[in-house]
Amino acid sequence: MQEKNLKLLRSKIDTIDDQLLQLLIQRSSIVENIGIIKKSSDKVVDKSRESEIISRLLDLHKGNFAKDSIVRIWREIFHTSANIQLKKNNVLKPKRGIDTIKIYKGGTSKISGINKIIKLSSNESPFGPSTKVVEAYKKASNKLSRYPELTAASLQLAIARKHNLNSDQIICGTGSDEILIFTVLAFCSPGDEVIHAQHGFEMYPIITKYAGAESILASEIDYKVNIDSIINKLSNSTKIIFIANPNNPTSTYLNKDELRLLMKKVPSNIVVVIDTAYAEFADAHDYDKTFSLADEYHNVIITRTFSKAYSLAGLRLGWGYASKSLINMIKKLRPPFNLPPGAIAAGIAALNDEKHLEKVVNHNSNIKSWFIDELSNLGFKAYTTQANFIFVIIPEKKKQNASLVNDYLLSRGIAVRYLLSYGLENALRITLGTEEELNFTIKTLNEFVKINND
Repeated sequence: MQEKNLKLLRSKIDTIDDQLLQLLIQRSSIVENIGIIKKSSDKVVDKSRESEIISRLLDLHKGNFAKDSIVRIWREIFHTSANIQLKKNNVLKPKRGIDTIKIYKGGTSKISGINKIIKLSSNESPFGPSTKVVEAYKKASNKLSRYPELTAASLQLAIARKHNLNSDQIICGTGSDEILIFTVLAFCSPGDEVIHAQHGFEMYPIITKYAGAESILASEIDYKVNIDSIINKLSNSTKIIFIANPNNPTSTYLNKDELRLLMKKVPSNIVVVIDTAYAEFADAHDYDKTFSLADEYHNVIITRTFSKAYSLAGLRLGWGYASKSLINMIKKLRPPFNLPPGAIAAGIAALNDEKHLEKVVNHNSNIKSWFIDELSNLGFKAYTTQANFIFVIIPEKKKQNASLVNDYLLSRGIAVRYLLSYGLENALRITLGTEEELNFTIKTLNEFVKINND
């Protein structure tokens, strides 16, 4: 009897599947006709129409089929429909989202006609790596004919000892970016949603699209991540929230209490990534440098990097810490031997050279207030920073805006980051370089103001 009932139910499913297929064919035919009507327009995707359809279907939905799956299915239908209208079915095409990626462009590193520039565009350390790091890196060169450690276990252990963490809850990667990529690929499917700040790290929407997911922007208040905005953006399709803390490029941060308030409001099935690339520079009394949130919440991963305070940007070395359950999911995506022996050796040496780290951090703390004051004296709005850069708003005048200031600095051999690609056409981000570099930058900015405001 049981076998007979099973056969009957499966037959019903087959019938429904056949009906669904026929309905999809009918829908595709209508979509094609719509494409003919819209052939004079290059824009075939109507996001507001897509949102309207999904909202209507979710309101109608009363069954036990997961709502996030409904969203993913219909977004795939929308993607296929767009391809039909664009007649792209017979050409090479990537998965959804890839063709909309705006290729990441780093800070300016070369200026035509100028051999030696002052590079304040990429938040690199003004000091080279420590001599101990250099020695360790050179020593590792005799291992180049051999594969490195499978999982960088020795570096994991060094990190664990440094921060009093469990080494099996740590994952190391090619920069912290790789950890972010693993996380998105582990938890996001096409049609899922990832939330991040309106003016957050430029790689967040790019990484999101690796998985075919949708990037959802949460608004800010005075360039600071707004918790209520994040919570209001949550949906059945939300899988990840990115929090850069301190934030790049605005230098603002969420304090201990704000982070805990956020976690209390975020459902436990959503991964919260707290990207603390600049944590070593943070000196505010209410900034949380610990990893306690990852111990307290199984859905939190905290990432760090060796690129900034440890002066190892060229090695692309980063790591993440999370609960055992979360970290084990992410580790399944890590390729074997993802870190070369030199990077592993350099990372361990950097962790053990506390004097060099202290030198870098103290320089940053000692110079940032002076530099902010100097920028303010020029009439610019320079924000207090918990990172190794200053976020600057340039008031627009007849002969003054952020673009013109950036161009003038470039003409004098100074490269800063003009934040147009972040949607901030009136802002610059200036790395805290050496005292000499920053003095020359202030001198050059004074020249600009005097020339253009007389």
